[in-house]
Amino acid sequence: MKLRLGVDVGGTKIEGALVSENGVAVKRLRVPTNSSSGRKAVLDNILFVIKSLDNSTVKSVGLGIAGVIDKNGFLQESPNIQCLEGLNVSKELEKLLGKPVFQENDANCFALAEQRFGAAKGCKDVVGLIIGTGIGAGLIFNGEIYRGVDGCAGEVGRMVIDSSSNLTFEDLCSGHGIVRRYKALGGKMKNPNPRNIFSSKEKAAKIAVNDTYKYLGIGIANLLNILDPEIIVLGGGVSNLSFYQKLRVEVKKHSINSKNVILVKNKLGDSSGVIGAAFLRG
Repeated sequence: MKLRLGVDVGGTKIEGALVSENGVAVKRLRVPTNSSSGRKAVLDNILFVIKSLDNSTVKSVGLGIAGVIDKNGFLQESPNIQCLEGLNVSKELEKLLGKPVFQENDANCFALAEQRFGAAKGCKDVVGLIIGTGIGAGLIFNGEIYRGVDGCAGEVGRMVIDSSSNLTFEDLCSGHGIVRRYKALGGKMKNPNPRNIFSSKEKAAKIAVNDTYKYLGIGIANLLNILDPEIIVLGGGVSNLSFYQKLRVEVKKHSINSKNVILVKNKLGDSSGVIGAAFLRG
């Protein structure tokens, strides 16, 4: 059986998988990123994952990285893996592996996987919006990844949502942003997270939740109005909340094409990153 190898490099973990041609992860391996130990340690961990999974049917490796990759392949900005900034990771790995390595922003890998095999299967114009500790988007136009002139397309977390305070989409609607808002409102939970904030009856939680709906609705409507995709697929930890019905209502308030808001949860779960990476080539 022909298999592909995809690797997803995040701030806390590196996950690799052998993936079948129909998009199923048949074997997986996860190790800590260990970014605090420096560049060599992270590269060694990536190599360990690849070599542990590699076999004779794998002709190339796909790599998804959390960060901005410029048109020359250099990682320009990665807040959670700063030790790799300024490095062309794929070229470094090719030297050590002796086979092609294709790299891409992790949000683009997410969008590609969902477009090929998940919630957006059959769609050509897709936004994959990841809402976790941060916010980013992968863009698929006419069935192909859209990167922009210098690889910065999809950095939607920096979109200003509240001009009066200069707060961004990420500031207001990421997992960290929801918790910060709850605490600023005087919330009393000792270990708040988006899930327990959304389920709480506490006044501060209710206000934080309503604010989240409001700002998510504005941000997603902006994407719809600018990009006009067939579908927006949500990923990341916040996407697991049971909020889609109310969120669609908020999005429609600000969307030009309010009758055609297709906003869905991803289907591939935490496999989307490695599956998308595995299909970066062909």
